[in-house]
Amino acid sequence: MLMRFRVANHASLLEEQELSLVATDEHDDIAVTEVSSAGVRVLPALAILGANASGKSNALRALVYMRHAILESHARWLPDGGTSRVPFLLTADGRSAPSAFAVDIVLDGVHFEYGFELDDRQVREEWLRSFPEGRPRRLFERSVADDGTSHYEYGPSFRGRRRLIEDVVRPNSLYLSAGAGNNHDVLRRIHRWFHRGLRVALDANFSARIQETRRLWDTSEENRDRLRSLLQFADLGITDLSITEEEWDDERVQKVRSAMRVLVPGIPEDETFEVRPAPQIGFVHAGEGGPVTLDLKDESNGTRTWAGLLGPVVGVLRDGSLLVVDELDARLHPHLAARLVALFQDPERNTNGAQLLFNTHDATLLAPHSEARLHRDQIYLATKGPRTGATELTALVDYKVRDGVENLEKRYLAGRYGALPFFDEELLVGIGAKRGVDEAGQVARNEEAEREHA
Repeated sequence: MLMRFRVANHASLLEEQELSLVATDEHDDIAVTEVSSAGVRVLPALAILGANASGKSNALRALVYMRHAILESHARWLPDGGTSRVPFLLTADGRSAPSAFAVDIVLDGVHFEYGFELDDRQVREEWLRSFPEGRPRRLFERSVADDGTSHYEYGPSFRGRRRLIEDVVRPNSLYLSAGAGNNHDVLRRIHRWFHRGLRVALDANFSARIQETRRLWDTSEENRDRLRSLLQFADLGITDLSITEEEWDDERVQKVRSAMRVLVPGIPEDETFEVRPAPQIGFVHAGEGGPVTLDLKDESNGTRTWAGLLGPVVGVLRDGSLLVVDELDARLHPHLAARLVALFQDPERNTNGAQLLFNTHDATLLAPHSEARLHRDQIYLATKGPRTGATELTALVDYKVRDGVENLEKRYLAGRYGALPFFDEELLVGIGAKRGVDEAGQVARNEEAEREHA
C-alpha cells in the first residue's frame, strides 16, 4: 500500500509537495486498512481537484516518472543518456536544482521509505529505510562526492551481494534497479511493488490496458465473470466481451520474422519463432436479430474509456494494489465515475486493501449524497502559486472543514477552498464590444434592406 508520496522539482511542481493516504479521521464506512507497524490507518482512495493547468496531472505523472526510473534506469537507460527528468523550467533554480522523489509504502505489513534525488546526468542521492517496529532502520544510503564518485553506507540488517551491485550501478541508474536485477531479496520486493503493485491509467497506455483486459479474460472463468459484471454494471448496452484471433498467412508471418531480425540483430537466421497478432477485443450488444459484436473503434469514447479501465480495476481489486488514474471523469458520466470510486471505498468489495489515486474536475464527487463517499482527508487541491506559477498541493484537512457536516461540493464551487479557475472579464471587453458593434451594424443593414424592399 502507498502511505505517502513526495516530489520536488518535477514539471510544474517546484518546492516539495506531498500526497498522503494516511487517514487523519476515524472512518467506519470506507475500506481503511490498519498498518500496525506504522500505527496508522491507510485510505482506499485519494482525489486531486483543481483548475485546468493547475498541475493535477503532473502530480500523478511525477509518481509515474519515479516508477519509470525504477523499472528502466538499469536495464534500458543509455550509459551516457542522462536521466530524462523533467525539471521546473520557469525559474533558473528549477532548471539547475536536482529533482527528488520518495514514497512510504507497506509491504507484508512492514513500512518502507524509499527515495532518490537526481539531476540531468546522474543520481545524486538514494536511500532505503524500513520501520519494522515503528523505528527507522537504515538499509542503504547512496551519495555522490564532489568528484562524481558514489559512496554507499549499509545498515547491519541489509545483507546480500552489496559490492557486486555497486560494481554494476552506473551514475544514471538506481541502486534499487541494479539490485533487483541481480536478485537481491529486499530490493526485488520493492521493485516488484513498483512493477506490479502500482498500475497506471493514462491516455498513452490505453492499448496496454486493453491487452491487460484480454489477458485477464484468458486466465479464468472467475475473471471473465468479473469483467462481464463491470461491463454490464456501466449500463453501456454491452452484454459480453468477444476475443478473436486473426489468422496470418505464411507470407505475412515471414515478413514479420524478417522485420524482427532487423530489430533484434542477435536472432540466428536459422532460428524460427512463433509470430501471431494480438487477439482483438469486441463488444457484444443485444441486436434486434440476436447478438451483434462491435469492434473497439466503433464504440463511443465513453465505452472505450470504461473498457480501458476494466482490466486494471479487476486486477487491482484482486491483488490489493494501487491504481493511478489521470482524469477519472474524462468521458465518463459523473454517476459512473462515482460508482468506480465507490468500488474502492466499499469494505465489502475492497477486501484486499486496493487503492485508487486520481485527479478530476468533477466536483459532484464531493457532494454529500455522492456514491463516492469522499471524506475531507481524501481530497487534495491543486493550485498555481502566485510568484512562479508552480503547483501547490493542499490537503483539504488544512482548512476548517467539518467532515460529514458541510457540503464540500457547494463550498468548493463557491471558491471557499480555492483551486478554481479565475476568469478576468476585463479581457473580454474588446471581444464583446467588437461583437456588439458588428451586431448593431448588421441590424442597421437589415433595417435598411427592409425599407428598400418595401
